Amino acid sequence: MEIFSTITPSVFSELVIAVRGYETSDIPSDVTFFEALRTMKEIRPFKLVFSFDTLAQITHGEKEQRRLAEVLDMVNTAGLLDFLDSPFIIR
Repeated sequence: MEIFSTITPSVFSELVIAVRGYETSDIPSDVTFFEALRTMKEIRPFKLVFSFDTLAQITHGEKEQRRLAEVLDMVNTAGLLDFLDSPFIIR
């Protein structure tokens, strides 16, 4: 966390989290990760972006990206992202 507070621009716009397709199912169970994001947000405001990365073929990649959106919606419904000022983004 200490290094996060050393970012010098007055406005830190985005925090990008790279997610691989096979990691999607683990996201809801990682409460510690979301607690860390909450703490980071208190130190420096940011927009949360999930960048989807897959090695699968395009058709499978689209399916996995939809799954990521579903999982993140579940996480949001559970209140784990209620600290955000704006909705998360998936790229």
